Amino acid sequence: MSKSVAKYFRIHPVLKHQFERFCGALGLDQSHVLSQLISKWCDEHRDQVRLDLYIPKDGSIIINQPRTVNVAIKAEVTYCKLELERILPILDKLNRAEEPAMYVDWLEQLTKVIIKASRIQGLARDDELGELLAKAETHLK
Repeated sequence: MSKSVAKYFRIHPVLKHQFERFCGALGLDQSHVLSQLISKWCDEHRDQVRLDLYIPKDGSIIINQPRTVNVAIKAEVTYCKLELERILPILDKLNRAEEPAMYVDWLEQLTKVIIKASRIQGLARDDELGELLAKAETHLK
């Protein structure tokens, strides 16, 4: 940029102090750093459009998002359901006091599946998986 103009704005005093200190320590020109940051920001936001410019003042926007779940998520849901259906009956039958080591082994397997299933449940919102997770949670208490 060959020609510069002044631009004044307010920032937090601590941020200002840190910026000045870091630029000084690194031997950087503050104006040059800010110009690069602002230029990068403008490039990143160039294609964004304000929707409010295209809506009547008394209008509203309804955004319909597709509710499709991709195949990988469906596969993970199925895997988690199968694992929970396999592990839960075993934990229900095991006596924690009589076989503590075996119970702990199965409980470890259950916790791994719960972690994965909880993440997937947030994406897929599968009712059956939700019910299985609720049953699995009883074993964690």
